[in-house]
Amino acid sequence: MQAQTMQRKVLRTICPDAKGLIAKITNICYKHELNIVQNNEFVDHRTGRFFMRTELEGIFNDNTLLADLDSALPQGSVRELHSAGRRRVVILVTKEAHCLGDLLMKSAFGGLDMEIAAVVGNHDTLRSLVERFDIPFVLVSHEGLTREEHDNRMVEEIDRYQPDYVVLAKYMRVLTPAFVQRYPNQIINIHHSFLPAFIGARPYHQAYERGVKIIG
Repeated sequence: MQAQTMQRKVLRTICPDAKGLIAKITNICYKHELNIVQNNEFVDHRTGRFFMRTELEGIFNDNTLLADLDSALPQGSVRELHSAGRRRVVILVTKEAHCLGDLLMKSAFGGLDMEIAAVVGNHDTLRSLVERFDIPFVLVSHEGLTREEHDNRMVEEIDRYQPDYVVLAKYMRVLTPAFVQRYPNQIINIHHSFLPAFIGARPYHQAYERGVKIIG
């Protein structure tokens, strides 16, 4: 009989908010003799949804663990269990370099536990920056295309790299609903720190005009 080995996995839970959810989830992990290495949770009060990310270490029986969670959590819950290894990401950009540059530097020096598979942009402005890190840069120009046509071409390029997540690093185009539905719970949007005070285009200019002295 093959010996079971210790593994590290991440449990993601999304469900309607209710009392005692953290206790229910952690008690099930304890029942399975899993050690909680890290845990983060929050409630979106606007939608009434509870989100929790739990990094676990131990010997896993995935099917039994997920079945126990299903029996304890509210109806309509989503729970996912996957390896805690490095995640593949594709980064979407337009012209501004500061968000992308920060991600490239942190990834190169081990500050982010992810693999940048490619950077896809609708302008060629950031190609030289990306290629300094030996990462593929893919240009998908939006010129002459409808928003739907452009998003379809973006999807074709993104899917070539089979990412776990799609990161928007100052990507200055509005995504179509079809694009968002293509990557459920896989899109991370790095946006201005001004939300919700200054929404829409030119938030820095809006903040300046209102006399904001400190941002970040």
